[in-house]
Amino acid sequence: MKDMKTSLKKSAAAGVLICMGCIVNLKAGGGIAGAVLFSAGLWFVVNFDAELFTGRVTRGDYDWLQKMIMLALNVVGAGICGVLASFFLPEIRDTAETVVRAYADPVKVLWQGVMCGICMYLATTPPKEGSRLPFVIYGVVLFILSGYGHSIALAGYAGLAQGIAWWVIPLAAVGNGTGSYLIKWLLNR
Repeated sequence: MKDMKTSLKKSAAAGVLICMGCIVNLKAGGGIAGAVLFSAGLWFVVNFDAELFTGRVTRGDYDWLQKMIMLALNVVGAGICGVLASFFLPEIRDTAETVVRAYADPVKVLWQGVMCGICMYLATTPPKEGSRLPFVIYGVVLFILSGYGHSIALAGYAGLAQGIAWWVIPLAAVGNGTGSYLIKWLLNR
């Protein structure tokens, strides 16, 4: 990271943008429509070059300390956005609580995180040719409808629900990173 201040801001912004995806998913009532609309959050992350841990974890131009700082600021950005939104959009708080309750089993969270990491690698890795938009949409729709655990989205949903067992987020992040590295290796990229 060349400019630390800009990087820190872009990391917090990525969390806010992902939380916006969480909000629109819940407002749309979930399902295919909610998943497609959620992808707008990731699309903004990609297009504004925001620093999202799950999209950059396999990149060699960041060291592990930088990645951990990015993750922490993603979680803070998403969490604060979620808490604030819960005050202004109380109608989605119960649905957010339902979402976070689905992430109680540590082994399941780790597996869901790995699978989401695969989706996020595919969604955020630029194709050799053409638009990134289909990759973003399909990657997000796949992870949302499959119930895979995206660590930053979980922080957004946790903020919206005003509570979660916060250990879930780092465990999902470990899974996200593992899945990203696994598919990168399998695809020989």
